[in-house]
Amino acid sequence: MTKGNPEQSIGEAIDTLVTQRVDWENNELASANDGLYALLQHCYSLNNAMSGTGVAAKGLKKGLANYIDAKGLKFTDATPLITKIVKCVFGVDRRRVNAYASALKVAIAEKKQVMELPKFFRDNGGIEEVRRSNTKKPKSVKDKAALGRSVLGGDVLATVSGDSLNANYSTESLEEGVVLLATREDDGTFAVRKVVQNKSVINSALATFASVGAEQEKARQLQEEQNAVDEQRAAARAALKAA
Repeated sequence: MTKGNPEQSIGEAIDTLVTQRVDWENNELASANDGLYALLQHCYSLNNAMSGTGVAAKGLKKGLANYIDAKGLKFTDATPLITKIVKCVFGVDRRRVNAYASALKVAIAEKKQVMELPKFFRDNGGIEEVRRSNTKKPKSVKDKAALGRSVLGGDVLATVSGDSLNANYSTESLEEGVVLLATREDDGTFAVRKVVQNKSVINSALATFASVGAEQEKARQLQEEQNAVDEQRAAARAALKAA
């Protein structure tokens, strides 16, 4: 800035910064985003390849499980496949993984083709805007079931066993849980009438506990945000000491 006319100088300085910002957006930022979209495109492609029930898909999922074990990564049974892939590729920064995985879930829900994924992100304002759009849509039964699945790791109310139960359990339908249809008897016991392994029935049952999973997820996100704030404060204090 020149010393002659401060009012004029500040305007010129800002105009220069605007020009630099436009150049950055059109070149460096656009290039960086294109690189990110390409990586996410490959993640999306891997997810699609592993989402089938064929021999190849099962082999790929087994390979992913082996990779996860080898790297020492931790996931719950409720973790979506796309989230596992994103975490393997981008590391353990939860906020970053959640943002990318959430955006890709939108693409999955809208059945976007692999080749159109970069254009989908660009046309909709980028990863963050696509991710936010997912939070505004009503959750499907499948989404609610994913949230409610956390109860499967909760307290055990009771355990039951018996030859008749095992005889009615199909090992060909290994869903993540079963529904036991029971009635309460006059003596206070519960009589199990049917063993239900139908996927839609199980998802509907899990969906009724979506609020439990949502509360746990919200608490986890709040804790992550607090951890991030604490890390920033610690870094700022360290920088002040080093100065």
